[in-house]
This record gives sequence, structure tokens and C-alpha cells, in this order.
Amino acid sequence: MKKCKRLLAVVACVSLMAATFAACGEKTEPDALIEPSPAKEAAAAPSAEASASVSGAPEDRTALKGEITFWHFNKDEGLNIVKSFNAAYPNIKVNISIVPDKDQQYQNKITSAIRAGSGVPDVFPAEAAFVKRFVEMPDAYADLTERAKDIIGNMIPYTVAVGTDGNACLRALSHQAAAGAVAYKKGAAKQYLGTDDQAVIAEMISTPEKMLETAKTLKEKSAGRVSLFPTFEEPQKMYIGGRGQGWVVDNKLIIDQKMLDFIDFAKKLRDNKYEASFDQWSPGWSTAIASDEIALMWACPTWGVPWIVGSNDKNATEGGRWGIVKPPFTYFWGGTWFGIYSKSEKQELAWEFLKYFTADNDAMKKWALENQDFPNNLTVISEGAGEISKIMGVDLFKFYEPFVNDINGNILTKYDDTIEDAFVDTMRSYLAGKINTKDDMIKAFKDKVKTNLKDITVE
Repeated sequence: MKKCKRLLAVVACVSLMAATFAACGEKTEPDALIEPSPAKEAAAAPSAEASASVSGAPEDRTALKGEITFWHFNKDEGLNIVKSFNAAYPNIKVNISIVPDKDQQYQNKITSAIRAGSGVPDVFPAEAAFVKRFVEMPDAYADLTERAKDIIGNMIPYTVAVGTDGNACLRALSHQAAAGAVAYKKGAAKQYLGTDDQAVIAEMISTPEKMLETAKTLKEKSAGRVSLFPTFEEPQKMYIGGRGQGWVVDNKLIIDQKMLDFIDFAKKLRDNKYEASFDQWSPGWSTAIASDEIALMWACPTWGVPWIVGSNDKNATEGGRWGIVKPPFTYFWGGTWFGIYSKSEKQELAWEFLKYFTADNDAMKKWALENQDFPNNLTVISEGAGEISKIMGVDLFKFYEPFVNDINGNILTKYDDTIEDAFVDTMRSYLAGKINTKDDMIKAFKDKVKTNLKDITVE
């Protein structure tokens, strides 16, 4: 396979994402063709396509004419992207189809079309859970390495790493970043830990040892009414982000030392009742978010501020209830990437579309503020949101800025969702006493992976 040029040094220096964003619970009918926001009709004649400028200069935008197809699995995000694009490019018609990913319907439809070589949209997205499948899939996404070389330096490095295949070819770009943090209840922290100060709380959970110490204090001071976490799955997100290697290296299952350490850490949490034993996304887990007790801290990616905390705690927007701190290990959770079909006949127009919402500073800031999103744009982040989060009481752009570059995107593989489901399942059994020892838990995990994934080696 032909080697691509190496990406800019910003990618090489990157340190060793159920429901995500608003796509959770999408109920749009499958295969619904959605008309784009009003755009002038224009024929996609070869001459117009060939003359399409990729400069992105505002004065050139109305001169660009043509038509492209775009699929998305999220009705709200898909339609809003087209609306935003057509406000700047009124003469490029975007035909959008919404295909929800319930039971992997979207993924399967895209995959079938690619394999058939027919009916593939010019531009299509992929979530963190399955983006690597399309990035690595032959004939799926076009190589963007050369076209994107002047814009990736302004992107958060991990997002570029995720969109890059095993041959160093850049295949997908993201308009957002889903950097992870830890959200905590200020009232409970003040009452039981003696402070709700952001810097002090961050220090209290800055290492696994300090997390356990804080959990012990919290349990004692609250007489057992408040656990540090609602579930072991919260710190698991952080440990996964802190790994040095991904789940699969050279086609072989790898259990990084960080995950071996996590098994012990989670066992201590459960045995000492330092976590509330809920399953993530369960009704109990969701209800506990609004409670003043039960649990203190939740894993909180950028989208989690409105969609985990805000949507479950109706009083959160009144302010003063929640704080947010840097996690002990940097991580990301979720996100969406976009690529151009490798055999699209509308490469230049598709590139204008993709570039607009992944590289235009003004458009990205406007999108982020209007959609409670976080921009994958270092310039915009450095300028700050210009507003204070009603929920967290901080400028979220400035809050995440100091550590977004430390997130490791190289550890994501196309097998992660299957492997992590197997890991959570076996951890639940182990912590519930259904599996007796750590060694038995690891063996059960490996057996499950071996059953579910036939194309990797499990030893």
C-alpha cells in the first residue's frame, strides 16, 4: 500500500469516545431524505466543479456552485451543519439524508455502499466508537493529508491522530473536541471535604492514591451517604485515556499496565463502598446526578456539561451547584469525525464543505457557542468563549485549554467499542463477586474478546 506523507510535527508529538453528544437516543426515521436549508439550485457541471476555489476566502464563496450529498446519523447536528454552511455558501446545494445508527443501521448502510462502490455520499461522519473502522477501511475516506496540511496545526493533536490511518494518511477531520474532565458537586464537597475550591479539589484527585484517600474522607464525613463516584466506570474513562498502548497492537490484544492497575483500583472502590455501584447510563446513575448526596463526581467530557449534568440536574443552570476540574489522567470521550468518500466525483466541493466547519475560525466559534459544543480549533480556544458557563461557572474554552494537547489519540483502534464492552461486562461480574479473582477476571475478559473478535490474536 502506498505510503502517505507524514503529517506535520504537531501530530507526531501527541503524548502517549453509548451515547455521545446530542446523538444519544436519536429517533429520526431511517433513510429520511431531508431537504437542506434554502440554497440556490445550481447544476454540478464539470466546469463549475473544476473551477471551484479551495481558498475559502469570503469573496469567493458565492461563486462556488454545485451539489453534494451528505449523510448523518444525527438529525439536529446534520441539519445545523448544512444550515451554517449554506449561510456562507448559498450556491452549493447539500442533499442531506439522516440515517440513525440504531442497531448500527448507519454504519452498515455506509459499509454496504462502500463495498458495492455505489450510492456512497460525498461526505459522511463517524463517531468515536466506529471512526477508526472507516479511517482504516479500503476505499472509504479519501486521503486529506495534502489538502489539510495547512490547517491541522490549528487543531487539537489527538483529533488529527484519530483521523489518521496506519499508513500516516489523514482521512477524517473533526469540528469538535470531547476532552474529558471531572465534574463535582460543590455543596457536598464543601460540606464533607471542607472546600469546593477548584484547585484544591483537583489536587485531591490528582493521583489514584489521593482519589482513594479523598473517597475515604468523604465516606467517613458523610457517614456513608456519599460515594466518590457513582460507578467504577467514571474513573475507568480516565484510566483508559492514561494508557501508553491501545487495546490492539500488531493485531494482538494488549492489556496495558494502566488497565491492570485499574482492576485493583476499582476493586478497592467497590470493597470500601467508595462508589455507588450503579451502571453508567442507568436510571439510578442519571437520578443521582441531581441528588445532593449519593455520589460526588462524574466523568465529564466537553459535551457532558450540557448533556450529562445539565440535562439530568434541572437546577444546574442556576449556578453554584457544580464545579469542574482536570482529571488525574487526560482522556477524551466521544466526538464525531467527517471524511470525503474516496471515489466522490465532487472532491473540491466536498472539501469546501468539510473545511468550512472544521477550519473556519468564525464559523467554529459560532457553532460551538450556539450548540454548547467545544471547538477543535486552538485559536478559538485561546481566545476564550467570551462567556461563563452557567453550569460550571467558568469559561469552558479556557478551562480545557491547558490540557487538551496532552490527550493521546494514538491509542484508539477500530476494535475499542467491542473490547471495552467486554471489559465492562467482566468487571461488573468481578466486582459483584461472580468472578472470584483478578486472574479469573482477566481470563474471562480475554475469552469474551476472543469470541467476539475473530481477526485479532488473544493470548
